Amino acid sequence: MRCILVGIASLAWGALGCHSAVQPTAYMGDGLHEGDPPLCFQLRKESRATNRARNLLVHFNNTCDFAVDCLVYNDVTEQEQRAVVIANGRATLLVAAGVDASSFDVELSCQWHE
Repeated sequence: MRCILVGIASLAWGALGCHSAVQPTAYMGDGLHEGDPPLCFQLRKESRATNRARNLLVHFNNTCDFAVDCLVYNDVTEQEQRAVVIANGRATLLVAAGVDASSFDVELSCQWHE
């Protein structure tokens, strides 16, 4: 039943413009996984207008029963930032403030313990 609910929540989040990578991850041993985030970890990108420019945000929704620790690379500033989202938690990361970009892409490299 839990898998069905997670699937429904994932579909609902996807309807809101969620983007999640689907690539293989590596098991590092001792319960540690590394690579693209698990399916229970979703993100949504936002370019929010201000008076003079735009702020770029990434909203995370972690429905996993474990915390997910990610390095987030964006193609506007070309820098990495760290985002740690607790189990069953939400977080927002300010990627860039006061920029002209109306869209951006992100790449995640994550670690988590199951």
